[in-house]
Amino acid sequence: MPLVRITDVGKDARLGLWRMEEDSTAFGVWSDEAARLYKSAGRQLEYVCVRALLREMLGDDIPAITHNPDGKPLLSNGLAISISHTRGYCAVALSASHEVAIDIEYVSDRVGRIAHMFLRSDEVATENASLLLHWCAKETIYKLFSFDHLRYEEIRVCPFEDREKGSFMVENLKRSLTVDVNYEVTPDFVLTYAVM
Repeated sequence: MPLVRITDVGKDARLGLWRMEEDSTAFGVWSDEAARLYKSAGRQLEYVCVRALLREMLGDDIPAITHNPDGKPLLSNGLAISISHTRGYCAVALSASHEVAIDIEYVSDRVGRIAHMFLRSDEVATENASLLLHWCAKETIYKLFSFDHLRYEEIRVCPFEDREKGSFMVENLKRSLTVDVNYEVTPDFVLTYAVM
């Protein structure tokens, strides 16, 4: 089974990580649903792996996933959820009493080519890992405040020291609100999440 881990991350929140190694047709009824909804084999695999991860996190009674008008996923059982996919992985954050947001990105140097689109002039990131952390943190904050329709320049990553794991502060400038974003850097991916 490609379950990487399920971790309690405090404040009544859990994080799940799944390595997407299987064929999307190996998931029975979810495979049929995925094939009806998506033409792309990659999207089908993301669909079934998120549900497989939810089964591991919640048991056999998987709630329906819908989306609000801003695109934020919602669970029929009322739990807050955030979902992210990247090459080879999917990640889910859940909470019964807090808003959650998560982002995962595979490690590559392509983020350097678009850094000018998401970095503010008062943010410093030159190494690839730092660029990926800035990108993922901004995606996490964007998801956390989906109703604000934030632009990248309205999100500021405060200076931090790069490590393999830790947290740093990120500001939603539209609301003058600072959020603690947790992170993990591995050879395969960068993961960020927030619980509010």
